[in-house]
Amino acid sequence: MMNGKLQFAWNFLRHPVRNASLIPSSTFASKAMLQGIDFSAVHTVVELGPGTGVFTEEILKRCKPGTKVLLIELEQDYVTLLRKKFGTRVVVENASAHLLDTVLAKYGMIKVDLIVSGLPFSLPYEVKEQLFASLHAHTAHGAHYRFFTYNPPLMKRVYANLPIQKISFVPRNLPPLWVYGIN
Repeated sequence: MMNGKLQFAWNFLRHPVRNASLIPSSTFASKAMLQGIDFSAVHTVVELGPGTGVFTEEILKRCKPGTKVLLIELEQDYVTLLRKKFGTRVVVENASAHLLDTVLAKYGMIKVDLIVSGLPFSLPYEVKEQLFASLHAHTAHGAHYRFFTYNPPLMKRVYANLPIQKISFVPRNLPPLWVYGIN
């Protein structure tokens, strides 16, 4: 089993479209992703494409006891790493993010308070269409949604039908990134 950073680099080399960076996001990016979220009101968190769990670590630091944290990850290597790294503190599901509602139903999770995404925005049309419909429904019912991008102009075209807003810019990440969300 490779360590997280090596696994991330290997997955980038194997799937550069799915893994858009050679190295995982920084702790600066993790903190920016969760900026402004009142974790005393968060009971259920879903992370889409957690990779090696960099954002997951920060989520778990902020969550109150009893918060349900569900990680949906497509890459089996990451699923194994996440289960080993976080144990019973999270539920890890090996699935595509567009199956969000199916996975939530499987675990009896009806309302989501926070959705954090590490997904690339170069998703196949069918996946993107189903995922964005789900994101729209959850945010319309009060869920916060956070994601990042390395290319805001391109990302804004992809997210044109969702009411996203810029949360922050993280220059201390390699590469620098922007955090966007729906509150």
